[in-house]
Amino acid sequence: MTKEITSKELTDFQKSLDATPGSAAIKNAVANNGIYKSSETLASKIAMDPTFSVEIDTGSVSDQKQSGLCWAFAALNTMRHPIQNNFKIKGFELSEAYMLFWDKLEKSNYFYENVINTAALPIGDRKVDFLMATPQQDGGQWDMVMALVAKYGVVPKAVMPDTASRTNSRELNSVLNTKLRKNAVTLRKLVNDGESENDIQRQKDEMLSEIYKILVYSVGEPPEKFDWAYRDDDKKYHKEVGITPQDFFKKYVGWDLDNYISTINAPTDDKPYNHVYTVELLGNVVGGRQVRHLNLELKDFKKLAVEQLQSGETVWFGSDVVKSSDRKLGIMDTKIYDLNSLFNTDFSMTKAERLDYVESMMDHAMVITGVELDENGDPTKWKVENSWGEKVGQKGYFVMSDDWFNEYVYQLVINKNLLSDQLKTTFDKETKDPKVLAPWDPMGDLA
Repeated sequence: MTKEITSKELTDFQKSLDATPGSAAIKNAVANNGIYKSSETLASKIAMDPTFSVEIDTGSVSDQKQSGLCWAFAALNTMRHPIQNNFKIKGFELSEAYMLFWDKLEKSNYFYENVINTAALPIGDRKVDFLMATPQQDGGQWDMVMALVAKYGVVPKAVMPDTASRTNSRELNSVLNTKLRKNAVTLRKLVNDGESENDIQRQKDEMLSEIYKILVYSVGEPPEKFDWAYRDDDKKYHKEVGITPQDFFKKYVGWDLDNYISTINAPTDDKPYNHVYTVELLGNVVGGRQVRHLNLELKDFKKLAVEQLQSGETVWFGSDVVKSSDRKLGIMDTKIYDLNSLFNTDFSMTKAERLDYVESMMDHAMVITGVELDENGDPTKWKVENSWGEKVGQKGYFVMSDDWFNEYVYQLVINKNLLSDQLKTTFDKETKDPKVLAPWDPMGDLA
């Protein structure tokens, strides 16, 4: 049954508006200042004072500029924090361009393989449409950057610095996606014409060679070995000669990558807690680390973040940064804007409802570097290192209220050693055969 809006209803709508107390003043305020500025609260600004009882000194923030590499920036930031401390190198930064190069080459191969594997499905099939909508993009997940590090290592930014396409990736993404879609036409035809696997892979290799060339021109040539010299904070000179990116990672970062796992808080009916999930068609390195999420109840999820900070490690996290967030002030707080009072209506939804009805999703990754604990040891606010440069927030740092954490933080990367024995056993057992979520599941969104 359908029903149009009638003229009587329009008259009633206007009468209701006219009867709303202060409607004229509200109309002027919103018209002149915009919705969010008109609803901004002083109480939130006072409560989000940037002082924390547990805080890790992480130095200056990085700047992803006009790219969607927050997930890689945040991951590299969690690595550079101990490098700065252990080797006494203030202002040190790992190369995001190096990550971008290998990510886009690997994503191209991942796309081609998925095109081949779905070639029997017709154009218009939801999976085919999903692949073609965005063959590759800047976004990613924690396990995806770990797959790159495991295969290619890391390098200092001085060894592979930014280029125009690293700092503004729009043109590169457009060119790559056009080429990938064009090649998808060819690959689907080869498969459906019954060409041999060897012939298909040979043509795919030629396609990848062209992608490699585009990336070298745009981002630079990644080194197989490099020399690197620096002076530490004590003015002592150090030099590495002919070191590989993999050996650089082992010496300067030294992580066991398997120790750092993705935990999520997704309170939807289709994802029971304390189980491991993956997402179909989500990844970058074929044959590399699979995206895996251990879904936890909020209290366990949050407790692990506090414990990791108390142990001296920062926390990579994924969230919906655009919700109840003021970029200039550097505040993420559910009370920063009072839209309910401004419009005299109710905008509230549960976290599960926002996920199920596409109102919210993980769209940005950052790093938690501190927390304020009350007298009971419970968090009240969190310190966040962003990757938007020093012109936002407090020299690039944000304050996140604990309520905002509850509502809009979806993913934390946790050192597995902090898990209970039961959760460790669950993760180790189920990670071999996780439940597979649909490609368009909200837990497959890329930061």
